Amino acid sequence: MSRSRMIILAAGLSAGLSLGSPRAFAVADTTPGTAQARTVVVAFNAVDIEFDPHHSIFASEAQLFTAIYEGLFSYDPATLEPVKAACSAFSRSKDGLVYNFTIREGSTWSDGTALKSRDFRDAWIRALSPSTKADYATFFDIIEGARDYRTGKLKDASKVGITTKGDRSLEVRLAAPASYFTRLLCHHAFSPIHPSMVGVRDWNARASFPVNGPFTLSSRSKTEITLEKNPRYWDAESVSIPGIRIILTDDDDDATTRFDNGEIDWLAGPMNLDALLSKNAIHAGPMFGTQYLYFDCTLAPFDSGELRLGLALLLPWGDIRSKEFYATPAETLVLPLEGYSEAKGIQAADEERAMKLLADSGHADGKGIPKIRIAIPKGGEDSLRVAGIVKTTWEKIGLEVEIATIPSSTYVDKVRAGREGSGYTIALSTWIGDFADPLAFLQMWESQSSLNDARYVDAEYDRMLAESASLDGAKRFSALAKAETRLLSGAACLPLHYSLALNVIDLDAIGGWSGNALDMHPFKALKIGQSRIRPGVVDAAPLDGKPSLDPNHS
Repeated sequence: MSRSRMIILAAGLSAGLSLGSPRAFAVADTTPGTAQARTVVVAFNAVDIEFDPHHSIFASEAQLFTAIYEGLFSYDPATLEPVKAACSAFSRSKDGLVYNFTIREGSTWSDGTALKSRDFRDAWIRALSPSTKADYATFFDIIEGARDYRTGKLKDASKVGITTKGDRSLEVRLAAPASYFTRLLCHHAFSPIHPSMVGVRDWNARASFPVNGPFTLSSRSKTEITLEKNPRYWDAESVSIPGIRIILTDDDDDATTRFDNGEIDWLAGPMNLDALLSKNAIHAGPMFGTQYLYFDCTLAPFDSGELRLGLALLLPWGDIRSKEFYATPAETLVLPLEGYSEAKGIQAADEERAMKLLADSGHADGKGIPKIRIAIPKGGEDSLRVAGIVKTTWEKIGLEVEIATIPSSTYVDKVRAGREGSGYTIALSTWIGDFADPLAFLQMWESQSSLNDARYVDAEYDRMLAESASLDGAKRFSALAKAETRLLSGAACLPLHYSLALNVIDLDAIGGWSGNALDMHPFKALKIGQSRIRPGVVDAAPLDGKPSLDPNHS
């Protein structure tokens, strides 16, 4: 589970699969009326798509949003560098606190109305409104007054540092300098919203609504979504495919057969790799995502960092994180990146220290610790394996432990409700970074974060994060690594393994698709080519490189 993305990858997937080697790509003639002027067909896992960008929780929604929404910036599909999108220019003050963005001249919504700077401001204020309860409201905290407004301390929205100057100028005042700000603006939470939709809560009830992305919504059902090229998009000339057809299914075998038959171009969820004929279409690599266990830190006595760490140090981490099951075992929450590798987590069991910590917390030999309930999503064999190891280990010191399997369709809501929902003590989650920076993982544990499902509270951790905001480059990364080490030393979060980006796509047939650490592939960039798949050939390369996220980019 990830509130942004819920992904279950095959445990033990070979580390020899590759993200795909660079290759020459022959663009087909996609002139309307030619055979190549066709839609791209993608298969996602079956989920109830939420079209409101402030209430999305799944990876497939984030990918879909690259087609229909566009913020001030978007990611380069290969490098993840921010590129200007809805804004044509921007400037930053010398102190790094004030940004001015110019909305592209002539930009319109798909209904022909002008895209204006206030469309951004109104959307951002909507996301911050306490009544909206936007999943990613925390991402706006770097803006002056945003946190106080979303937490109800500030009642006047005009005091938030988001102002317009005419129809094409947007000024944003930050609470502190943020070298990652343009990266953050790539996230779909910062997209504009058409004025007619600002007050709407149930977006799925609307047959259609104006968007500003390269594609528009044509039709949708529980099993299929169709998009067509937006002729009013400012860069429509660069969009080479006429439409997109998204199939929502959990039938791995059927999706794989349809891919082999040429009916589906890209499997981005359902797949059976063993049955796949076109093995050279498999692309896998390190992803900016981590699976972990986490405690509900509001429950006594599990609100004690000493107790949590004591329990964690009893666990046989070598067995839990075995490479027999994980291609990339994780000791830290954030995938080690180029320039970011100083954080330290729990590496191995230490029974002697564990028992001392339990005694220091007032629970010598585990006495007085209430029943522990481990929540995992139903259907995951590896989740059961991990939960079983945890249960067996803790039962050896006399603890009562129960494993609760919750249907995947309700798992997110149940664990987010805490004791009122699943009543879990510890739960399994997978988080995938929503922007290319370590803060995408660390900010969610801040005490007032809207993403803090663990309800973790540590004033010193909050201070360390706040202090890092005033730093830049390597110094900032070092400060964030120290904050992560503190988080992990309190064992609120117990990392298991880093995620793999796993896709099945013929890169001769579909161009403009590049493997990257966020596993985000803007639909705008896709192009039609000529398939030359050779069944039985595997494109292999090692996964020992570290994704590079430049800490100096502003």
